[in-house]
Amino acid sequence: MYKIISGIWFFLSVPALLLSCNLNLRDTDPDKYAELLAEWDSVRLRHLKSPTGWVNLAGLFWLQEGENSIGSAETNDIVFPRGPGEVGVMILNGQDVVFTPSGEINIRADGDDVSRNIRIFGRNRDAELLTVDSIGFFIIKRGERIGIRLRDYIHPRLDKLQIIDRYPPDQGWIIKARFIESEDELIIRVPDVLGEINEEKAPGILEFEYDGKVRRLYPTGTRDNLFVIFADDTNALDTYGGGRFLSAGAVDSNGYVLLDFNKAYNPPCAFSPYATCPLPPAENFLPFGITAGEKAVHY
Repeated sequence: MYKIISGIWFFLSVPALLLSCNLNLRDTDPDKYAELLAEWDSVRLRHLKSPTGWVNLAGLFWLQEGENSIGSAETNDIVFPRGPGEVGVMILNGQDVVFTPSGEINIRADGDDVSRNIRIFGRNRDAELLTVDSIGFFIIKRGERIGIRLRDYIHPRLDKLQIIDRYPPDQGWIIKARFIESEDELIIRVPDVLGEINEEKAPGILEFEYDGKVRRLYPTGTRDNLFVIFADDTNALDTYGGGRFLSAGAVDSNGYVLLDFNKAYNPPCAFSPYATCPLPPAENFLPFGITAGEKAVHY
């Protein structure tokens, strides 16, 4: 099943967390570090292009209350870019979604054949993945909206994306930051590309020095697994305009974290217009360019 998670932690799947492992010691031999970073890139690209990655997204369709016919035929309420002309009907009833398949196709829900009405989403229920031919789709919830996210497992972008351009490895961008734990609850407002504002708890503040000045970043997550959405002066020039992500890992026993900006990575929206990404909170706009990590993606 496809687990629906609210807030920005939707993006921290197990493969993404794997990418944040501490292969980033500043005193590592430069050649060895470059080799480890190339391996990091390879794992990331493989995950992005996997069946559950972001590159194969082919559509995002918001449901209306009641019946929503779906398929590639123009007569449907929701028109898929390809696939069977008539796939079935999605019935939205408040927070619940029931799917009625077309009688002429072979469709599966999480691997099992579907021949009748099936509840695929609702309160206390994860979304089921429906597949037909070489497409898959499932339900997502964003704020008060409920929609269909479509995957195309033979999407042309899968062949086009062969590499993610990046800045050369530079261990000078592995920066030691002090973690200042919040004594009181610290809430940051995280906007997203849909215009929603999500209030997220920051477990503390990451404080570091750059160019003779003290800088701060506000992470989310826990002190054992910190996550940062940040913006800098390279955005919309060399790097993606909507900021980048950084998995910062855990706070060490001395209260510090190594921020390896060589592992700053693009949000899902850099790879597909059908992702719904968080944007950097105002606190995380850095007034200088971080010339490390992934650059913008050009198909």
